Amino acid sequence: MSKALQHQLAKTIKEQGDMARDMAIAELKDLKKDLLELEKALTTKKTPDQGLLMDISHGAFELFRTASIVLETDNLQDQLQHAAEAGKDLEYLEKKGAILLTKPEGWHWFTPKGEMLFLAAPNETRLAAQKLQERITRKTPAKPAPKPQAPPKAPPISTED
Repeated sequence: MSKALQHQLAKTIKEQGDMARDMAIAELKDLKKDLLELEKALTTKKTPDQGLLMDISHGAFELFRTASIVLETDNLQDQLQHAAEAGKDLEYLEKKGAILLTKPEGWHWFTPKGEMLFLAAPNETRLAAQKLQERITRKTPAKPAPKPQAPPKAPPISTED
């Protein structure tokens, strides 16, 4: 999935979630007013209006519906983010030459010397990408710089001649 498409999907999901959140907050405020009105009617021992009871039950249902949409869009955004990360990891593994084998099962990579290295289990794409990156970027220890040698001592000059 291209980054532009992923960004557009995330933006659309966020907009839907924000719109549902605004609707839920507005419904919550209306429901609070209706509940306060019902409380007043019940404390004064008046018979509550049948329409008020319908408004409360309808408001509670609408609040449930819109809040569910908010939760679902948040969940979808998380899933989209995780899928994008998994896609990046998979792309990295394939680009660097890692292979998902069935026997031996898991992600493997062949070094330039021809060694087969196990990276991770088949469902651990993130871990495999991390291990491969560590392996590729691992620096070999640098050879210590040679110690400067002192210039050879000249034989003492004799003054006997």
